[in-house]
Amino acid sequence: MSLCHPNRGNVSCGACCGLFNLKLNTSEYKNLLLDRTTEFKKTVNFEVRHSFPMYRKDRETKEAHIPKKDEMTYNCPFLGYVDDTKQRIGCMIHPIFTGDPKSQNFSFYGTSICQAYDCKTKESTLADLWENLFVEIAKDSIEFSFLSADHIFTYAVEKFFSHSNWNVESMFNTFRLELMELFRMRLITSNRKNFTSFEINYDVFLTLEAVESYFESELGMDWLRWKDEWEKKNPNRGEVSGSFDK
Repeated sequence: MSLCHPNRGNVSCGACCGLFNLKLNTSEYKNLLLDRTTEFKKTVNFEVRHSFPMYRKDRETKEAHIPKKDEMTYNCPFLGYVDDTKQRIGCMIHPIFTGDPKSQNFSFYGTSICQAYDCKTKESTLADLWENLFVEIAKDSIEFSFLSADHIFTYAVEKFFSHSNWNVESMFNTFRLELMELFRMRLITSNRKNFTSFEINYDVFLTLEAVESYFESELGMDWLRWKDEWEKKNPNRGEVSGSFDK
């Protein structure tokens, strides 16, 4: 198992399938995933090859009216619920379910892309630590997907602690509550984003000031309040790192 489908909890990530390109709220995402799953189970027979493209065409037609954040981003209709409790989301034509190593060729991207792609957060050396934190924060797979796919924000958090002269790995223990609060604030703004997990990060956050400017642009006053509390708890943060003017 991995960040896509953690060993613990009842959550998983489906952001790379284009889910968040659709302009929907959380309940609408869940309804869409349930509709897809129900229709898939009723109409797709793994032994009948033409049932796969028929399902895809039907779902693409039915979902054509849903407003998109980016017309160039594809929204794969094969993303649905993959467990009996309807909590975990994933590829309904993944070989683990179909028994066919090439079954994802029925999708828009095809088997080679679907199986070869690993998101930025999953590739991180801290992937296991982020996974555990996101499982703890997320109340469902929609939130878990938002958190897992938001790799630029996650990288900015790593750089913030690094510039503040804290060991990045130790922050998961020493400042776990602060981390959880920061990401819960992020979830408030996440729905406006089109997270796919393969966004390009053009800012390497070379300074603490660059990181803080990013957070302020993303979180607004919530960031300023969080930062104020952080500085009260860490009054000497700049004396060693040299990141603050004296």
